[in-house]
Amino acid sequence: MIGVLAAVPAAVAIVAAPAWGLVADRIGDMRGPYLVAAILAAGSGFVIAVGLGPAGVVLGVLGLAVGAAGMSPLLDARTIQRLWPHRDRYGQARVAGSIAFAVGSVGSGLLIAETATVAMFVVYGAAMGAAGVAAVLLLGRPGTIGTGQRVASVGPLAALGILRDPGLGLFWLGSCVVWTASVGAMALFSLRILELGGDATLVGIGWAVTALCEAPLMVLFPRLARRAPVERLIVIGAVLFVVRAAAWSLVVRPEAVIALTVLGSAGYALVLVGTASFVARVAPAHLSATAQALFGFRTFSIGSIAGAVLAGQIAAAAGLWAVAPMSAVGSAVGAVLVWAALRR
Repeated sequence: MIGVLAAVPAAVAIVAAPAWGLVADRIGDMRGPYLVAAILAAGSGFVIAVGLGPAGVVLGVLGLAVGAAGMSPLLDARTIQRLWPHRDRYGQARVAGSIAFAVGSVGSGLLIAETATVAMFVVYGAAMGAAGVAAVLLLGRPGTIGTGQRVASVGPLAALGILRDPGLGLFWLGSCVVWTASVGAMALFSLRILELGGDATLVGIGWAVTALCEAPLMVLFPRLARRAPVERLIVIGAVLFVVRAAAWSLVVRPEAVIALTVLGSAGYALVLVGTASFVARVAPAHLSATAQALFGFRTFSIGSIAGAVLAGQIAAAAGLWAVAPMSAVGSAVGAVLVWAALRR
């Protein structure tokens, strides 16, 4: 049951993320949909905290997944609108999310240790509600980028039209492969460290290193984008996933596994920020939120599900060690697809 519930957010996001984007693009302003999504996520967190039995937990997780799926792509789209024409600075804004993830992980652990698990959902609900109110008060109405008006032509067919473009369609497919391979490599990261002789403390350090090492490249992304095309940076990020997974195949010390996560963190920053910047440039302005959801949140969600499932199957058949070389192969295939798409 726990495994199924853990997979719900990624599965729901495949549909919910672009749906939120379509709604925001259709009315021409993301603040209303963002507030609704935040309230839904907040209320669902409180439902889980109240403890209404298994049915309440299932409903809470579903509601939380639907609400949270809309918040990230909508915020990404609005952030890029505000930064335009300096959209390559998106990474400098996005780095706050990586820092918040690290701080929130530590804070949640301390909170649970001092109180109970239910406290985490209370804090989560309050934080989501505050985020919704902050978005309405601080983000403002769309300016020259984005219509700021209701757009009747925005709908599911218009969203699919983005993927019908040969270059963008191939880029979307390549992104799914890249994230599948990357997530697959990380899915059993903790177990691999333990298998090599590490302990729970070392596992925690490994995840902290992974999150914190994303920040520098996100901050430096504008400088990198002035020296190399964004498309090239995306491909370099995908190649770094290949190098990390290949190197993992060769090391037998848990400390070495953790040290090599720096490569993956750099790859994550380049692919994530580069994709957001690239999509903002090539997607129609009236479909900005939908495009960010399709190429960002949806591809990562598909990769999260497929990567975890494939990693589990590979580990069961050939052991944890085999996940890394297979991830290297998958990352290489994804990198080639992305490279071919961006050359068009």
